[in-house]
Amino acid sequence: MMKWIKYILLLAMLFNISTPVAASQGKPSITIGIIAPMEEELKLLRSKMEIESTEKLANFEFYKGTLDGVDTVLVRSGIGKVNSAVAAQILITLYKVNFLINSGVAGALNPKLKVGDILISKDAVQHDVDQTAIDEPPGKFEDSDVIYYKADERLIRLAQEAAKGLPGVKSYVGRVASGDQFVSEEKRKNEIISTFQADVVEMEGGAIGQVAYLNRIPYIIIRSISDPVSEGGGEDYQNFVKLAAKNAGYLIEEMIKRLPESD
Repeated sequence: MMKWIKYILLLAMLFNISTPVAASQGKPSITIGIIAPMEEELKLLRSKMEIESTEKLANFEFYKGTLDGVDTVLVRSGIGKVNSAVAAQILITLYKVNFLINSGVAGALNPKLKVGDILISKDAVQHDVDQTAIDEPPGKFEDSDVIYYKADERLIRLAQEAAKGLPGVKSYVGRVASGDQFVSEEKRKNEIISTFQADVVEMEGGAIGQVAYLNRIPYIIIRSISDPVSEGGGEDYQNFVKLAAKNAGYLIEEMIKRLPESD
């Protein structure tokens, strides 16, 4: 009998020890995965983190620690859909993140978006997916039931609240179009607008959205406008990318600060 009592007491002690400290303090017991394609987009968030460890996987550097008291794993994915998809899956599989945030910059398709403004994704599409020759609509893979990967509504609301703290910067909720192309030609720009009704174009978010969808993980894309999509847009991009990355990084930090208040 005494043996069973000791066993029950041991289980009770283990249960108490395993209770997350953050939960007992009213903080969310979660882990955030943040994917930034470029160094400019990574630098601000990394500087604000308390980094506990780094690990190199698939040639990506993963920074694990806390950001404003919330467990966070930050990675620079590099540019392009394959890179971002691999980084997203590692975050989900190995780091067990509860949701994904993709930070970065984008080119504006919608004329109301100005340099430095923020686009919060309502959904994302891959504009360079084309199986129309076998009667699939643009943006849709034959074995998929989705064209547009919806962002998480709670994260959208959180981002909208956080964006109010950016002085002089407007924020919008809209559609992100992704492809392994730097879009600057007027013809291609108009094709993406007319086909997908997209607001911005970039090279990673749609793939992250697909990975999040397949894993049933909430996600959101936060993109600051670096340039209008136009002939010569590459020069504008180089001039404004640091400002745009700073705004996107600030908004994500403000989102994380508000996480304990979110539902």
